[in-house]
Amino acid sequence: MKTKKIVLMAVLIGMASSVFAQNVDGPKYGADSVSCVTNLSMYREYYKQWEASKFSKDAFNMEMVSAWREVFLNCPRASQYVYTNGEKIIDYFIRNNPKEKAAYIDTLCMLMDTRAICFPVDTKTGASQVANIMAKKGYLIYTYDPQRYEEAYNVLKDAVALDVSQIQVGFLDSYFRAAADMVNNDKADKMIVIDVYQELSEVLDDNIKVLAETEKELNTAREDAVAVNDNDAIAGFDKQIEKNEKAINNYKGVKSNIDNLFQPFASCEDLIKLFTVKMAENPNDVNLLKRITIILDKKDCTDSKLFLEASKNLYALEPSPEAAYNIGVQLSKDKKYGEAAGYFEQATKSSNNDRVFRAYMNQARCYYQSGSLARARDAARRASQVDPTDGKPYLLIAELYAKSASQFSGDIESKAVFWAAVDKCQKAKQIDPSVTESANASIRAYSQYFPPMETIFFNDYSEGQSFHVGGWIGETTTVRARK
Repeated sequence: MKTKKIVLMAVLIGMASSVFAQNVDGPKYGADSVSCVTNLSMYREYYKQWEASKFSKDAFNMEMVSAWREVFLNCPRASQYVYTNGEKIIDYFIRNNPKEKAAYIDTLCMLMDTRAICFPVDTKTGASQVANIMAKKGYLIYTYDPQRYEEAYNVLKDAVALDVSQIQVGFLDSYFRAAADMVNNDKADKMIVIDVYQELSEVLDDNIKVLAETEKELNTAREDAVAVNDNDAIAGFDKQIEKNEKAINNYKGVKSNIDNLFQPFASCEDLIKLFTVKMAENPNDVNLLKRITIILDKKDCTDSKLFLEASKNLYALEPSPEAAYNIGVQLSKDKKYGEAAGYFEQATKSSNNDRVFRAYMNQARCYYQSGSLARARDAARRASQVDPTDGKPYLLIAELYAKSASQFSGDIESKAVFWAAVDKCQKAKQIDPSVTESANASIRAYSQYFPPMETIFFNDYSEGQSFHVGGWIGETTTVRARK
C-alpha cells in the first residue's frame, strides 16, 4: 500500500506535464465516455465520504485520487466539481507532503489554468469567471508559498486587468500583499505599491457604494413589508440585509487591511519625495496629478506645497469634482471656510463614493467652523445618505446639537439638546461598531448636562416622555435625568 501511495503521489505531480495532452476541446465525457462516467462516479462517492468525515486523514482514499486523476486527464470538461474537488485533494497533498510542496503547487496552478479553459463561464450563474479563477490561482500560490510572491503578483495583476469586477474581495488582499513583497525585496519600485493601492481603493470604494445603495433599497422594502404585516417578506428581507451587511463588512475589512499594509510605504516624507520627482518629469500628466492628490489626501499629507501645486495644475488642466475637492481641502486649512464649502459642493458630483462622502463631511465641518450649524447638519445628513453604514456623520451632528445649547433658554429646553445629541451617538454606534469608543465617550460627556430629576419633575415632565426640541434642531427625543 505504501508503494502504491508513493507511485500515485508521483503520478499526481506528473500531471503538470500532461496538461497539453488533454482533450480540452473534446466531448464532455471524453473519447471513452463509459470510462469517464465510471471514474467520475467512483471518485465522487469516495469524495463525499471524505467530505462527511470533515476531510480527515483517515478517510482519505488513494482510489479516489486515482479515479479523479483519470477524469481530469481524459474528460476535463465533465464537471466543475473536478476542479473544486481537485483543489481540496491537492491541498491535502500540499499540507501532508512538505518536501513536494512546490511540485504540488505547480499541479494546482495547472488545475486552475485548465478550469479557466474548460469552464470560462460558470455553469450555475452563466457569468464569466476566468478572471476570478486566475485571481484564485494567484491567491493560492501566495497562500501556500509566500516566497513565490513575484509569481503570485504577476498572476493577480493579469487577473485584475482582465476583469476586476469578477474577483472575490479576499483575493485583492493577496494582490496588495504580493505587490508590497515585490517592493520590500527590491523586485520593483515603490510606485507599484502606490498604483495598486489606488487601483484597489477605488474598486473597494465602488463596491461598498453599490452595497450601501442596496442596503437602503432593502431597508425601504422591509419597511413596506412591516407596514402590511407580511412576515414572510420581512424574514426574506432580513436574510438579504444580513447577507448584504456581511458583504459590506468583508469589503471594509479588506480596505482596512490594505490601508494598514500601505502605512510603511505612506509616510508623507516618502510620498512627497517620490511624487515631487514624478511631477517634475510630467507636470501636465492628468493621471499622475490625480494619483498624487488622491494619495496625499488619503494619507493626510495635504499641508505640503506639492499637494497645492498638484491640485492647481489639475484644476487648470481638467476642472473636475476631484480637483475641486483638493482646492477645498487647501482653502479649509487656510481657514477660508466659505470658499472651501463651495468647492466641496462641486466635489460632491464625483463618481467616487468615498470622495463624495468626504466632501460632504468636510463641507459640514466648514459650515460648523463658520457658525452655520443647520447647514452643517444638512451636509452631514447627505454624507450619511451616501454611506449609511458610517457612523461619523451622526457623531458630528451630535456635536452640532451640543454646541447649540446656549441658543436655547429654559431649564428643560437648554438641556434637551443633549438628549438629542446622545440619540445621534447611539445611532452612530448602532450602525457602525468602529465608532463605538468615540460614541461612548461623547455620550458620557453629553450625559453630564442632562437635567436632574427634580428639574424634570418641577417642569411637569417625567423620564421616558417624548420631548420636541425646537429651533433649528426640530427633533423629537426622550426625557432623561442626569444619573
